[in-house]
Amino acid sequence: LIAYGLKRQQRADAVVLAFCGVALGVIAIPSIRAIFESSLPWHMVGHIVVMFVVPLFAGWAIARHRPKTVRWPWMSAVSLNVVMVAGHMPRIFDFVMTNGWWAVELMNVAFFVSGLWFFLCIWQSTTALRWSIVGVIATMAVMLFLAMAMSIFSSTPWYSSMASMPGMVMADDFSSQQLAAAILWICGDLWAVPVLVLLLRRVIEREGSLLGALQRYSEQPSRR
Repeated sequence: LIAYGLKRQQRADAVVLAFCGVALGVIAIPSIRAIFESSLPWHMVGHIVVMFVVPLFAGWAIARHRPKTVRWPWMSAVSLNVVMVAGHMPRIFDFVMTNGWWAVELMNVAFFVSGLWFFLCIWQSTTALRWSIVGVIATMAVMLFLAMAMSIFSSTPWYSSMASMPGMVMADDFSSQQLAAAILWICGDLWAVPVLVLLLRRVIEREGSLLGALQRYSEQPSRR
């Protein structure tokens, strides 16, 4: 029974990794890529898929049976947020969008690698749960702040490259930017809330209750 259960787990992990690979392959198809480059909202959807959706599931599948620990969980959170914020800064974004496919692929690789490193650290059992929870909350907060900066705190469009790209369909630059910001905001909740629920369930299983965990973590080291 144990061997059968392990085989089923390995098959499930292989299926998840296969779907992740297919998703990345589909995004790379020229006709599909053209859709994601047809407007800023679609472009944001592509960023979310490459940086969060695919790495989340791939990291979960890999971490379930990875024998080695992925180090530096704090650095993975910092790396993810720095790459995400930098990738949406006007100068960097315009440079990427006006310098051909190699620049876009380089940015996508940076998105995927930073996302996979982050979620491997989040899902692996050796990472302290409190640090995983803080990393998820901090990343969700950064996504919220970035979305607000693109919409509420701005009154003009950030990206000059999007309006000049061939085939770009945009009724209004700033309204498209606001819609892209809303997608970033909503997606920040869609991935973070379920992950937080799963992490909190781990805390309850280990400590018996959230209150017990808070009391334990708030104790002074000398009293433990």
